[in-house]
Amino acid sequence: MGLTIRPLEDHDLPASVELMRQADDARLLTVEGVRHGRETRPERDRVLELVAEDDGRIVGGGIGGLNTMTSEPGRGWAFVTVAADRRREGIGALLGERMLDHLRAIGVTKATTFIRQTDEGEQWAVTRGWSRVLAGPLIAVDPRTVEPPGPLPEGFRCVPWKLLEPRDVFEAVREAALDEPSATTNDAIDFDDFARQWDNPMLDLESSAAVLDGDRVVAFAELRAAGERGQHGFTGSLRDYRGRGFATAAKRFALHTAATRGVRRVTTSNAEENAAMRAINRKLGFERIGEHVILARDLT
Repeated sequence: MGLTIRPLEDHDLPASVELMRQADDARLLTVEGVRHGRETRPERDRVLELVAEDDGRIVGGGIGGLNTMTSEPGRGWAFVTVAADRRREGIGALLGERMLDHLRAIGVTKATTFIRQTDEGEQWAVTRGWSRVLAGPLIAVDPRTVEPPGPLPEGFRCVPWKLLEPRDVFEAVREAALDEPSATTNDAIDFDDFARQWDNPMLDLESSAAVLDGDRVVAFAELRAAGERGQHGFTGSLRDYRGRGFATAAKRFALHTAATRGVRRVTTSNAEENAAMRAINRKLGFERIGEHVILARDLT
């Protein structure tokens, strides 16, 4: 039949998810979680998903769309992966060009991509006009080694997200995101987009934690889990509450709870510039297992 580049369909998800896992085994991906993202994604994101199929086998994939979490105009993103035994055949180049054509068509003038660093992968991207703009260690910990948080100051408490509503956590996430090292400014996070993630089957509402000052969320730690695997999402705190151990307490709660729920490995990554969070993760026992890299290129 030969190689075909076509839109991803729902029945492709098991093979597509496995392909992405092989490209970065530190990523937490499930078919159910990816399906939820596809079914709830707003049309304004203008996402295109492609697969490369050869004789009935999915040998590559690509996804890209608008970055709707920033007010910076013309910002988009894309990602391409190819099965390890089918690289150096031009499949990635075909998918990459289709992605860039799509981004240009929807008005993107600068694109970013997020990859697990390998010399082969980064060199492939650099030769096609991409350049490194941000990097940070990829780290992992066995949450069974993490102690629960100690007592908090009077008036403060740590609770799981299952006791909260999305609106309770959103304001803290939005403020903390403004200071998160990023290739673009995260200043346009939409509440409806955040709330949709609340129902993602990968989000562990039992383990994800928030520190409250009275009824106000002042620090938080998101955790996703599937079986024995977990992945930290965003962790942060309000500016006026930083440097007081509240983000550490939220992470300790999340990791300790995840361990009681059967999780045996949690991964995350931090930008080199985020010295405070890197220090917290070292204190909690995270160890380096690789590197994540953000690359960017102009499309004008």
